[in-house]
Amino acid sequence: MTKLFRTGLTGLAILLSGAAGAADLRKVALPPAPELPALYSWTGFYAGVQGGYAWSSNKVRIGTTGGAFAPVSFRAGEDTAFGGAHGGFNYQLGGIVIGVEGDVEALDSRSRFDGLGLSGRVSQDWQGSARARLGLAFDRWMIFGTGGASFTEYERRVFAPGGGLSERLTSARTGWNVGAGVNFAFTDHLILGAEYRYTDFGRNRFASSGAFPGLTGSQELSSHSARASVAYKF
Repeated sequence: MTKLFRTGLTGLAILLSGAAGAADLRKVALPPAPELPALYSWTGFYAGVQGGYAWSSNKVRIGTTGGAFAPVSFRAGEDTAFGGAHGGFNYQLGGIVIGVEGDVEALDSRSRFDGLGLSGRVSQDWQGSARARLGLAFDRWMIFGTGGASFTEYERRVFAPGGGLSERLTSARTGWNVGAGVNFAFTDHLILGAEYRYTDFGRNRFASSGAFPGLTGSQELSSHSARASVAYKF
């Protein structure tokens, strides 16, 4: 009986040591789980440059007070290239990115109109905006919508080809804009972007300041634009 008991203890010890060895083998055989790369963070300040092209077909209407002449209406296109600088701040909450952005751009928009024996030109040399942005991030990609206020100044010149008279008027305008685009973080600091935007400055009414008594008019001021950008994230 004693011999049988000893034999049983020996077998149990062998089984336990084998089980411990197998556990150790399993522990050694399993490699550590690989660390996943961290998702890109859009939070931070950024600044950059942009360029693009704007197009429009605005309606111009000119006439005289009292209806001495029938008003004349026509379309005036203002297609132009532009370039400028922008800056802003993003804050990321999970996959949602909220931010603000401002920009200023130089352009060379020139449109002409003719009617009532007069000729005219409307020019726009700069525009700016201050906007909110709401984006959806997919690691280094982000799609966004944007909208806010727009600012510009128009210069209007009216000529009387037969009489040699001319008049220059300037008008500062505030409007609104809305658009959408996509950003891509090419590196941790370099951000590329593409955007479409619609800008509307409403109807701009004007009247002669003296050279053409009674002359009045209005122009609908809106444009579509496509722009590409590159920015540095600090």
